[in-house]
Amino acid sequence: MKATKASVWDLYNGAKQYKVPLFQRPYVWSRQQWEQLWSDIREQYQLMSGQDTKHPARFLGSVVVVREYEKNLDKYVIIDGQQRITTISIILAVIRAFAREKGLTELYNQISDFLKNAPKSGEGQYVVIPTRVDKNALYHIFDEDYVFDQDSRIVECFDYFWWQLDRSTEMDLNALQQVITEDLCVVYIELDEGENPNQVFEALNYRGVPLEESDLIRNFFFAHLENQEIAEAQYDLYWKPMEERLLNDQVLISSFIRHYCMKEGRFIRHGEIFEKIRKRFQNASPDEVLYLLKDMSRSSEYYRRILFPDSEEGTSRERKEILKSLFRIRRISNNTPAPFFLLLLAANDTDNENGGKLSDQEVFEVLSCIESYFIRRMVCGRPDTVYEDVFEILCRAASDGNGYLSADETKSLIASLQPPFDLPDDDEFTDHLRYSDLYHPETENELAFVILERLEEFFSSQPRGLEPVASYALFEDESEDLMIDHIMPESLSDHWIEHLGSDWSSVHTDFLHRLGNLTLTQENSSIKNGAFEDKKAWYALDNLMLNAGMKNIRFWRRYQIDQRSGVLAAFCVKIWPRCEVPEIEIAKSSVVPAGCMRSGEIPKQARPSNLNIAGTVYPVKFWYQVLENTIRAIYEKEPQKFERVVREYPGYFSDDPARYKSNVGTYSFKSRFGRYQIRDMCLNIIRLVGWNEDVWCLTCE
Repeated sequence: MKATKASVWDLYNGAKQYKVPLFQRPYVWSRQQWEQLWSDIREQYQLMSGQDTKHPARFLGSVVVVREYEKNLDKYVIIDGQQRITTISIILAVIRAFAREKGLTELYNQISDFLKNAPKSGEGQYVVIPTRVDKNALYHIFDEDYVFDQDSRIVECFDYFWWQLDRSTEMDLNALQQVITEDLCVVYIELDEGENPNQVFEALNYRGVPLEESDLIRNFFFAHLENQEIAEAQYDLYWKPMEERLLNDQVLISSFIRHYCMKEGRFIRHGEIFEKIRKRFQNASPDEVLYLLKDMSRSSEYYRRILFPDSEEGTSRERKEILKSLFRIRRISNNTPAPFFLLLLAANDTDNENGGKLSDQEVFEVLSCIESYFIRRMVCGRPDTVYEDVFEILCRAASDGNGYLSADETKSLIASLQPPFDLPDDDEFTDHLRYSDLYHPETENELAFVILERLEEFFSSQPRGLEPVASYALFEDESEDLMIDHIMPESLSDHWIEHLGSDWSSVHTDFLHRLGNLTLTQENSSIKNGAFEDKKAWYALDNLMLNAGMKNIRFWRRYQIDQRSGVLAAFCVKIWPRCEVPEIEIAKSSVVPAGCMRSGEIPKQARPSNLNIAGTVYPVKFWYQVLENTIRAIYEKEPQKFERVVREYPGYFSDDPARYKSNVGTYSFKSRFGRYQIRDMCLNIIRLVGWNEDVWCLTCE
């Protein structure tokens, strides 16, 4: 290995060619790097234009190459520095175009000699051979054919420097070319014969310079194939289609490879993928690598379906339902179940030699169970930190068996999960749907959208006695975008205050974001704060089944919102049922636990009997008494910290002692909730004042 200082002139002068190898990423520089480079060039140009003719060179970084001997042509493979060389070539091409326009023939010819080798033909004529993705665009630039087939970073770079030069009319083109070719320098490193360029690539990038892991993995795999010709053929057959399916996004491709490697039930952290693959396949034969590339390419088809289910069309009712379920899960799950879904879709693929083992109906049942798991836990406020562990368990169970799980096996595993991984039961799910806020301001509210849209789809699938109203045609030319609308609006007008009655403030505070007060409608900002009669008229026009019954409602107050919450909650339980469990599990879960009920399922027939808080026992008969005694105990024992509780639940406490039925000190507070909400609130209150939740123990009978 020898390292020297080299100017751009040294790099381009003479019959040379720089080829970007197959394993490297395409051109990825963006405006940030272009602006920095142009700033350096302008600064160097100003130094050259000044009085002091002696000025230091500007270093751009390193260029590492390995020489390939060819008659009458110095040919090099670029190991590091392709982004710099490609960008400099594009800048020179822009200067050449302006030189031609201004009749600067000598400058035009000189730059043409830099960019193309004469009298070579074919690829031999180009000084820079980029990756396959970038060839078409860069060759168009070298050939002065500025009609591009599609946008790319290469084209964006060309446009950027064209724009900069077009607005820099004061710059002398000859002087600018001199600055670039003579004042811009690199550390030029040429590898000696016998040095492994792939190892150098890994050392330069993986251990220092940021690079996506997919680039390193591509380098690793193709270096294991027998020769360059085979590598290029397999790249075209497997790797390139995979990259195109995943939008040529190296971050996305790295994520796919991580999930692909995790489908055996082994968790892999971000940033550890390359090391895991290198350790596992460093002694693999070329045939093993080829099989792996083929399987990865096929799995990338499944991954695209998981990420972009809305981009595909279902050919049957089951297929359409599968894509819909994948779409809903994708919106709310942050792609955590992807490793398990890769196994699921592979077992369903009839074109796969190992596939065709799961029918479309079975796949849909598995997805429905997973969807219920996410929806129920999210509604009930369960932590999302457990999901990777859950799908690691599912993947391991599949790998230990036939490579997949049947619908019954998946349901059984999900149903058998214990806290903190467990699936909420119908009562807890219903409690939270009725009494908790579903809508959260300042968030995307994907969960609320998914629930409301699925309810609308469910209602629309039921037999309908009437045809859509004629006025629905008003929406045919309108945007199809739907918005979540608060029936009782977020900002109350005088009309709404009068409509809600004397307890308007508490109704607005308590019920605003609950399921019963939310609906979908056509996008229309003017209706958001409209009067109830105006809203009903608007809902009648949008023809959504979710709003079909609104026209018959005279008032929209506490009772109506709570009633609608209960009705919609019942439909949610039907749409997202609890995964069926074997009879033995059902019988087991129906037994009332004898110990402290700080976690786990609370059977519907359970009745509270004794509450122990820090050694003091409070006899209780009803669930609201559990919350009352917990709040009063904290008020008595931690009066200075009690304000933390009030701040945490501002909508549940009032300075008006007559507002709510339960009282503590100068406050009245709400205490009528479902059993799960009461337990969660009590434990949260205990934690708020700095106590260990072990001091709180509830027993039931």
